[in-house]
Amino acid sequence: MAVEILGKSNTRREMQRKLREYFAAGVRLVWYIDPKRTTATVYTSVEGQPVHLDENGVLDGGDVLPGRRILIRDWFHRAEHGA
Repeated sequence: MAVEILGKSNTRREMQRKLREYFAAGVRLVWYIDPKRTTATVYTSVEGQPVHLDENGVLDGGDVLPGRRILIRDWFHRAEHGA
């Protein structure tokens, strides 16, 4: 699994390259977290359609992290308040 926190300097091209590299290395789940928009994009392959989640969405670890579910809004709240 890989988690990327996106910043101002990340380009679409760079993130597509990283995505290909992650899956080529055997990663099965990638979460791109966008703090500016309080959203997440979930990838399970390079070719498949990503899942776009807003702050009310739930990140699910699937078979990579069974039972792990994170409400995006809670994630950002904890990050802002150091919890």
